Amino acid sequence: MPRITRRKVIQMSGGTLAVAATLPYTSILAESKDSLGWDTFLKSCENLSGAQFEEEWTANQDEYTKKIEDLLVRLNLEDDKIVEFIESYNNYNSSFPKIRTIHRKTEFQVSLLEFEADEKIPLHDHPDMTGVVICTHGEIEVTHYDKLTETSEEDLPLIKKERDLTMTPGMTATLTVSRGNIHELHAKEFTRMIDVFTPPYSRDRSSRTCYYWIGEDTYEGRTDTFEAEITRGPFRRSAESS
Repeated sequence: MPRITRRKVIQMSGGTLAVAATLPYTSILAESKDSLGWDTFLKSCENLSGAQFEEEWTANQDEYTKKIEDLLVRLNLEDDKIVEFIESYNNYNSSFPKIRTIHRKTEFQVSLLEFEADEKIPLHDHPDMTGVVICTHGEIEVTHYDKLTETSEEDLPLIKKERDLTMTPGMTATLTVSRGNIHELHAKEFTRMIDVFTPPYSRDRSSRTCYYWIGEDTYEGRTDTFEAEITRGPFRRSAESS
């Protein structure tokens, strides 16, 4: 049986992106033009990220994430620097995905996420941040929720499911401050993703990040709406319940 290296995996992923461009469920790929090397990709992100300082930022976040999405699907996954990032992967935590920041500036950050089969990131949010992610290898289920302005009778947050996705190579997903900002990810097999967050994590934003727990029943029978409990870490509630 031939040995498949991580370099080979990314080469396979790059080829898959080219095939995915012909598929109807990701029309954005059909619009992509020439590929972008790593340095050009970063420069393009930097140029776009200045939008966050404009007065219209809140209203224009969907437009901004679409532009970042366009860049991500054009990123050349065989760029030597990206291959180097991937080949330096070490799975130090067997129970949680590997998340590495591979570029960070004041305006935005780019991270590489790698999930072993069945690893997950529970429901969590990204305070005052927009995010765009692309799956480059594997298969992963992603569920996005919106946080409602109203609360439950117990004064707990209410969150409403925005969408369910099963992401495969070439597929993208976005979130803004108000749309789909709470999400969870569950890998079905070894999966690799690249994401761009604008603005990046800071000490303040990290301190305000929350994890959410919801039950199976909807709130008062309302479609896709759930009462949520909040914790500051993904394992805190499980520890308290044990």
